[in-house]
Amino acid sequence: MIHSDMFILYPVFTIPGGKVIENNDLEDAYCIELHNTSLYECNKEFASTITRHKVGDIKVSYMSDEYEASGIEWIDAKCYLTYQKKSELGIITINIPSCSKDDTQIGDIVFSGHLQIKIGKQELPVEEYISSLGMQRCGKVRIMTCNSRDNRNEEEIGYLLAGETAGSEHIDYKIRDEKIRELTANNIAMYDFYDLYASSRCIVYLIDGFDDNYRENLDEEALLLYICEIAVLQNAAIGRINAQIVDELMMNSNISTKKTLKLQVEFGKTILLWDNKIYNYYMSQQLSNNIVQAFETDKLLEEYERNSKHIEQIASLKSAISSDIEGKILNVLAFVLSIGQIIQLAVAAVNYFGGQSVFIGASGISVTLLLLICIAIIRRRRA
Repeated sequence: MIHSDMFILYPVFTIPGGKVIENNDLEDAYCIELHNTSLYECNKEFASTITRHKVGDIKVSYMSDEYEASGIEWIDAKCYLTYQKKSELGIITINIPSCSKDDTQIGDIVFSGHLQIKIGKQELPVEEYISSLGMQRCGKVRIMTCNSRDNRNEEEIGYLLAGETAGSEHIDYKIRDEKIRELTANNIAMYDFYDLYASSRCIVYLIDGFDDNYRENLDEEALLLYICEIAVLQNAAIGRINAQIVDELMMNSNISTKKTLKLQVEFGKTILLWDNKIYNYYMSQQLSNNIVQAFETDKLLEEYERNSKHIEQIASLKSAISSDIEGKILNVLAFVLSIGQIIQLAVAAVNYFGGQSVFIGASGISVTLLLLICIAIIRRRRA
């Protein structure tokens, strides 16, 4: 029977009021291995910005692709949170160690949105489970599956990369997509002791000597897991700001330069994730580049740049229109004040007969009105 270690990674961010444990868990094997790997592979300044802790033991749903509630089995799993405090971004990782179920079917369950979580007697969709942890999803889920080289053939790798089941119960089919064929033929491993295949959905990691020893497997898996974490955090950063920009465009007609600046400052907090000097070793950096490319991060960045440019153009146009309106208001005020000067000349002749106080009152009102409107314009610019 084929056993796999599976890691399901959901990019998330902290919701308002959400409470997150920010300390490293140095008692759990997964957290220890990832922490030690980060210190070895990366510069310590960056590694220290990311923490991990075990959320708890859970069960995840397993069923055929008929997706009938009556056919659910429950698999033991572990849940972890990887978190970067400065950016408030994280990853909810669901780890299924030594999984004896069909991992292509688990991929199908995850990517079709049917994954359920069970805690005690409570059953809930994975999105609700993530919300219960004070987090909100912000990007595409990724899967990393690991097992022995001897247990995999090219066809199975193709189903894993596509995120579809190899054993469908309601349709008999085989994948013929040319892109998937190219990916299954493209081994992106950096060394000869493993094979590695990657798509925008799944990483397939095949090693020699894979067995049921969880701790020993983690030792082999930790570097690739860490690289996947960084790539998923990058995706989370783009996913969050893209969602915020789209929300502003769809829901808010009062887009201001102040709001666009706030969005850019928030994205700027993720700058360390994009540093090309994170890794200490050349081969680790090259492997990271391959994973980032597989996850199609460049396409996400293009989408962000397009959305960002659009919202900035709207804010600039709105600012220009406001400036034009303000200019017209000031012109009207200047006209009013000039009329006041004319009135001053007209009433000069009657100043000796009590008109002076009337004029001074009218002039005072004009100046006061001008000041009030100027203050209103300044406040409007700050909004």
